[in-house]
Amino acid sequence: MLGAAVEKILFKHKGIERLYEWQEECLKKHEEHSSRNLVYSVPTSGGKTLVAEILMLNEVLYAKRDCIFIVPFVSIVQEKVSSLSALALSLGFLVEEYAGSRGAYPPTKRRKKNSIYVCTIEKGSGLVNSLIEENRLKDEIGLVVIDELHLIGEPRRGALLENICVKLKKLQLKMVGMSATIGNLKDLAKFLDAELYTHDFRPGSLKEFVKIQNELFSVVHTSAEPEIEFLRCSRVESNKDIMAIDPDGLGALVREAVPKNSCLVFCQSKKNCENVAKLIVETIVLAGEEHIHRAHKESEKKSLLESIKLETNGSICPVLERTIRFGIAHHHSGLTSPERKLIEEAYSVGTINCICCTSTLAAGVNLPAQRVILRAPYVGSSFISKSMYKQMIGRAGRAGLAEKGESFLICKPIEAYLVRELIAKPVEVCDSQLKGEDLKTFILSCFFLKLISCRQSLDLTIETTFIHLCIGKESLSKMVSEALDDLFQLKVLYEGIKGAITMTNFGTAIAKANISCETGKYLFDELREAQKKLVLVGDLHLLYLITPHAIAESIRPVEEVVSSVYSSLTPKELYVASCLGLTEVVIARLMMGRSPPKQTPTRVLEKFFTCLVLYQLWKGNSLLTVANRFRVDRGVVHNLLAQTTSYASSVIRFCDSIESLWPFAKLLSVFPDRLSYCCSADLLPLMELPAVKLGRAKQLYRAGFKTVLSIAKADPHQLKNCILHLPLKQATQLINVAKLMVRTKFESLQEEAELYRLNQLDPEDEMFI
Repeated sequence: MLGAAVEKILFKHKGIERLYEWQEECLKKHEEHSSRNLVYSVPTSGGKTLVAEILMLNEVLYAKRDCIFIVPFVSIVQEKVSSLSALALSLGFLVEEYAGSRGAYPPTKRRKKNSIYVCTIEKGSGLVNSLIEENRLKDEIGLVVIDELHLIGEPRRGALLENICVKLKKLQLKMVGMSATIGNLKDLAKFLDAELYTHDFRPGSLKEFVKIQNELFSVVHTSAEPEIEFLRCSRVESNKDIMAIDPDGLGALVREAVPKNSCLVFCQSKKNCENVAKLIVETIVLAGEEHIHRAHKESEKKSLLESIKLETNGSICPVLERTIRFGIAHHHSGLTSPERKLIEEAYSVGTINCICCTSTLAAGVNLPAQRVILRAPYVGSSFISKSMYKQMIGRAGRAGLAEKGESFLICKPIEAYLVRELIAKPVEVCDSQLKGEDLKTFILSCFFLKLISCRQSLDLTIETTFIHLCIGKESLSKMVSEALDDLFQLKVLYEGIKGAITMTNFGTAIAKANISCETGKYLFDELREAQKKLVLVGDLHLLYLITPHAIAESIRPVEEVVSSVYSSLTPKELYVASCLGLTEVVIARLMMGRSPPKQTPTRVLEKFFTCLVLYQLWKGNSLLTVANRFRVDRGVVHNLLAQTTSYASSVIRFCDSIESLWPFAKLLSVFPDRLSYCCSADLLPLMELPAVKLGRAKQLYRAGFKTVLSIAKADPHQLKNCILHLPLKQATQLINVAKLMVRTKFESLQEEAELYRLNQLDPEDEMFI
């Protein structure tokens, strides 16, 4: 499909000799039906991504059209950007990152080279909308690939994913969707007008076990349905001290695998991850195996700990500091992105042998294991779903790494019946989430992009949605009518003569900002109120305006913390609080356990408290210091910073679209860049690299690598030796990304210069072009 020369380069960079039979079969089927979209499903670790990459390479190299690659998480975007950079350098295309604050709307228009845009779902939506608005989508984009297509059934992100798909369908743009776990694949294929390909291939064997106290059961897959067979009694722990703290024998299961092999332990909650990591370490000590585990890659572990300290200004999590010395770590959203990244890198090279993690890792970064253990059949307080179970155990075994995988589900006797049902039942179907606020956002966006213009064209478009397949026509018609009435009432749309529906300026601002109508209404009210009494003595009031309330709801103010923080505010900061209605009387009422006055909504209090978290970071305080002071997870603080950066850009676009709000657009323009990294200006260029966080940027700068160009010229071994715990593979990828960034910038400047030269020529000179 790609030609021998390109295939040779692809296989060299991917470390493979040939395609699996199913991959060739899937590509051949797509080639036979090239005019149609494609949906394919293979179990986790089956090599799905390679098929998508081949299709994208075919598009950028031969069809000379750009591609959009949509993945679920920022971490996966950065992983894909890094892995595709080497191919881009060898084959002459570009890779552009759209995650967090990265990526321009619309993207730079290039005449000489084609790009693969790697995006999160949110940034992918913004990118698609901007290209439609500029009438560039059909001319420039040849293929859109959607990873983890089953996420269309998730709240919020699922609606956004469906929103994207409907627009692409309407403009007849080719799509490829892939997933390992969908119960109603045929419905999704029908929704996308796609050819469907499925296969049960796994590159290695997977043995499934269920452990109930000291009894071990094997899951046997027959042609009818999976069955649970009694296998044997698992090894009975003879150490009474271990039995007292670990009656389920979890530690023994981990110790059988590590440090020689890798192990993932999935836990119910963030706190449970930390407790399980400590438990495993205690069983190692009590079993008298401490020396074996501590001696394994001891120097690398010390280097890893130093790297984490650099990222956290020396304030490392005490649990991590103890467990990493044994090759054990926890991984959840309570950790910062740099901490998670370093743990993932350490696991990939065997410095960390066991990660105790939450379910998000199952659908996140590519971290396979020889053994996967489910600590309990729960995710949070909910019994685990079949799709999540399949994703978790799918991490066991991977081509080229731990090809023989095994999974253990630990449960109590009382849960045995539920577990038997879980094993036997099929994977759940996913339902459309395009309803409520998300339906209104979709309708408004379609009117803004001129994809629909009246009720009749709206009805025709709704018939192409996934929700149209999921619920009855009558129910959907009622939902759409109610959503449209709400949009008229909110004055974002109005109906003119002959049924034509037109956008108001307010509606245009919401659509351009890519926010919900509800968010747009609150934002407009806040900005109008701020026009009357904007406080520009300091940055606090402006920072309040760009604080996203969506995350403010998850950072609940603790009464004593509110009191402590409020009492430490300066007179200027207190004045901002009073302008927002937060006076001493309001704070006193809260301290007495009473609700705030009606004129001071809880929403304002929550948002101001969250804003104060950001304000401490803005003033240069370390993330860990701020997290401790406000009693929130440092991972939550890190996430707040990332979401605020993105929301600030939305607020600026909103203000740009409403003439009376133009001063806010100017005042807020500096916030996204400064919030992105919260670091000195010297380090900003280095922070543009996907794998570089603050601690690593400081190390690079001190080692003399002060620009992206200097890294592009570096030798991987040189980079590895001067940066703490930087694996050679990551060092090589870092250099490749730097080279690609330099090349992209150089070629952009070249194109600008040529365009400028052409614009300077007289019409009579055109014959010489």
